Amino acid sequence: MSKALKDSSVIVAIIIAAALVYWDSLKLKAGTYDPLGSGTMPRIVAVAIIVLSLVALYQTFYGTPIPKLMTPGMPEEEDFERRPWLAVIVSAYLIACVILLYLKVPFGISSSLFLFASSLSIKRFDKASILPSAALSLAVGFGLTYLFGALFGVDLP
Repeated sequence: MSKALKDSSVIVAIIIAAALVYWDSLKLKAGTYDPLGSGTMPRIVAVAIIVLSLVALYQTFYGTPIPKLMTPGMPEEEDFERRPWLAVIVSAYLIACVILLYLKVPFGISSSLFLFASSLSIKRFDKASILPSAALSLAVGFGLTYLFGALFGVDLP
């Protein structure tokens, strides 16, 4: 199986998932004080994902690779280690977060746990990153809950 075929199959799967989210968001009713309704943001995100996926699909078949600009003294190879299993692990964390939301765990707690586990995985469970990751994940998780719930009036799970 060629790389272009693999890439295009993943992109088409992402487009289908985004289209299903868009279609499902049409069922969400508008709130009393929210003229746009709670389905507006999922629709915006789904359309953005579909448009960007179509651009990626075009680049897969017709795009030319971006030329590398080399500066004097710059190494030819990138100095990083590829970690494809990190994407699988973070995807598993995301599935666990969705399960927690399905089990009626509040959004602030479940999103904070997801962010904490993801940031620790990215940092390879370094002991020095535990406290900053915990503080950041709590601030973002509960901050988003407050922002959307209290200020924007969006009902989060």
